[in-house]
Formats: sequence, structure tokens, C-alpha cells
Amino acid sequence: MTAAHQNARKTYAVLVAYRLPPDELAQAIANIAGQVNEVVVCNNSPDDYVHAGDHVHVLNFRDNLGVARAQSLGMAHAFEHGADFVLQMDQDSVADEHMVARLLQAYDELCRLGHKPGLVGAQDYDNVTGAISRPRVQKGQVITGTDYLSLSETLSSGSLIPRAAYEAVGGMDDGLFIDAVDFEYCWRLRAHGFLVVKNPAALLGHSLGEGRKKVLGLIGVGLPAPFRHYYAFRNALHLMKRSYTPWYWRFSSLAKMAFKLVVYPFALDHGGKRLGFMIKGIRDGLAGRYGPMP
Repeated sequence: MTAAHQNARKTYAVLVAYRLPPDELAQAIANIAGQVNEVVVCNNSPDDYVHAGDHVHVLNFRDNLGVARAQSLGMAHAFEHGADFVLQMDQDSVADEHMVARLLQAYDELCRLGHKPGLVGAQDYDNVTGAISRPRVQKGQVITGTDYLSLSETLSSGSLIPRAAYEAVGGMDDGLFIDAVDFEYCWRLRAHGFLVVKNPAALLGHSLGEGRKKVLGLIGVGLPAPFRHYYAFRNALHLMKRSYTPWYWRFSSLAKMAFKLVVYPFALDHGGKRLGFMIKGIRDGLAGRYGPMP
């Protein structure tokens, strides 16, 4: 039995899955199951998934509710069934064998020092290249007397959320559907007086969408599917209106949007399709539309 199971506190992993082949989903569950008390699979696929093992609960939605709604339902289930912590996991993330223990260690140490951690995140790295992900602007500040970083935001995958934080702020913003969901939750936690923390010793292998590409031969950018631009543009406009959204993010988002509108249609594959989704996202963001793309 693992240390996680020996601990009186219960940690439930919330694993969101979308159209993942059953054998790959089983592997994703196995990758984290030994570190937590239970895995809650939030299946956004049209086909049901059945898992035969113990300590796994599957929520089959039979539709794509979006990452945010799936995470919210998974969190609600976990905390209603006795979880003290929820660990958010993406289907393509792979946790280091000591990740959860190190996240809990950071939480406990920060509480002993009088802090109020609302989310403790892992240090992610590229599954393919092994390169550690480093923020370009907001690098975080070392918390005095620790090796941990206080951040404005971090990835949801590999993040540990205590019950107290959930009871204060609730689940994810379901209306955002799939983009900036993790950042919005971090900012909301901070607005309620919680710390958002990263433990650099807790490692998480993470997939970077469809990879990266150099634009204009100079700038390396993520290469999302064209439809993702709709949510990125729409949700950025929504979040710019909120009082707790950091000013640096508002300015950087405007700059990125302008760059993408001018450069991406000519520099990336499916440029015309990408531009169409960007324009649609701007239109729906200004109109106040939420949820899945109509």
C-alpha cells in the first residue's frame, strides 16, 4: 500500500478524458492510481468507458461538456465522497512517482509557516524533449524559508487543490469551456486570499498540444488545432473584463492576439481557417457568449 493510502487524508485524482482509446485511458489511470486514494475519470467522449479495477469511479457524460465543466463535476464528486484534496490531471500528463507526495509535503510545510495555499502545482516538462517549462514573464517569487514559488497562475494538470479552497471559490468557470480555465481558477483563488504555489521538485510530464513551430524563423510558438483560436480569443476578451485578472496578462493577451491576427494566417498551416476562428472568437467574446462554440 502506498503512502497516499496510508495517510488519513484522502486525495482523489480528477482525470478528464476526451476520445482517448480505452487502452490509453487505462494506462493514464494506472499512471496516477498508485499515488491517490481514488481516480475520478470524467469522460467527455460519446462512448462509455468501463473500468474493472478498484478505486476508480467513471463519470460517463456521453458528450463533450468541455474541460471546465468536466473538472467541476469531478471535483464535486470527489469532495462529496470524502476527498480532502483533489488532484487535477490531463489525459496526456504523466506524473513522476513522487509527485503527489511532494505536492502534499509543500502544502503541509506552507500551512505550518502560516500561509494559506489554495493550489499547489507541479513543475511540468515536455514529454517529448524533456525540456522544463519556464515562464517568459511571470517566473514567480520564492516563498521565504522554502523552495516553493508563489505564482499568479499555473497549469491545472498536476495541481493539488484542498477542500478549504474549493469550499471558498467552488469549481471551474464552466462557461469558458476549454481555454484559460486553469489561469482563471488561479486568479480567483488569489482574489480570495489563497496562494497559488509551484513545487519545482514535483515533476509532471506534459504534452504540448500539436507541438511547436518557429514563426518568421525567429519565434517559437505552440501549434494548436485551428478551432482552439476561437476559445483563446473569446475567453481572453471575457477575462479582460474581470477585476481579478492581472494587468500584465491583459496587455500580453492583447499583444498576442494582434500578432496572431496579422502573422498566423500567412505563417501557419490552415491560415485562412485559423483567421476565421479568431474573428468568430472576437465576435462572440464581444457579444458575451460562453459555452461550446456554436
